[in-house]
Amino acid sequence: MQRYLSNRRVIPFTLVLGGGGARGLAHIGALKALEKNGLIPSLIVGTSMGAVIGAMYSQLQSTKAVEIKTRNFLESDFFKRIGLDQFSDTDDGNSGSVWERFAAHLRQQYMLSKSVLGTGSFAQEQLTQSMQKLLDDADIRDLPVRFAAVTSDLADGEEHVLTSGSVVTAVTASSAVPGIIAPLSVDSHLFIDGTVTSTIPVPAALSLSKDPIVAVDVRHKLDGFNSYRHGYEIVMRAGEVTTRKLNDLHLQKADIILKPDVQNIEWNEFKYIDHCIQAGEEAVDENKHRLIRKLTKRPFRFFRW
Repeated sequence: MQRYLSNRRVIPFTLVLGGGGARGLAHIGALKALEKNGLIPSLIVGTSMGAVIGAMYSQLQSTKAVEIKTRNFLESDFFKRIGLDQFSDTDDGNSGSVWERFAAHLRQQYMLSKSVLGTGSFAQEQLTQSMQKLLDDADIRDLPVRFAAVTSDLADGEEHVLTSGSVVTAVTASSAVPGIIAPLSVDSHLFIDGTVTSTIPVPAALSLSKDPIVAVDVRHKLDGFNSYRHGYEIVMRAGEVTTRKLNDLHLQKADIILKPDVQNIEWNEFKYIDHCIQAGEEAVDENKHRLIRKLTKRPFRFFRW
């Protein structure tokens, strides 16, 4: 069935939005700058925070609307009660290792302690409610802009690309952080955060379309690691190195990579929304001529599902 995006022409390219918590707010800025230059993607593929922003844009068709809705949510009492701003691995002057501060926070925050030490069902409920406030539930196939959410299956270890069914369920599944939020049980699957298998889901995009891929990389900076106090820190570091190397390989298959300057923003620092949005815009502006040359070689077309 042929579908039209409010009579607006779209460019045949896929926009891949990576995960990164608060750093993913840069996706709003990237979309804003692309929209300003008339570069409307024909497909958006996102994981974790990339899935949240991608789904919102696919539904609202306006970066202004996405930004307003996001700001309203971050300023809401509901979001403030979650208390993410208190959960950080940065050095705020307190003594103790990252893990010690993490454990101390768990003892103070009921939601997170119940998640890590229990089933995570309480945190899953909070995440689902968050998605319901940001998105109007609908079938992904009915969104004005073609969209896919990427998630990982804890049961079989495979990556799953969700292109149909409830958009709220899909985005929730793509954002279920392991160890904090309970896996989302859908049919025979146990879905967890898509970043487990792909922080920047370029392979998923390739499986859906042969159009050029523009990937937005909002990963954190891999800081130096000169000392440690616990074996747990070594395990965490090893996982970070493996994940980074895997995603570097994924990115090699993208046609254009946009890297907003947000690598020093912590995953929970949503207070830096202005900086993140501006960084996303600047990443597009810096690559504007490359984008236009690469993406407008072929003629415009109306959006088709």
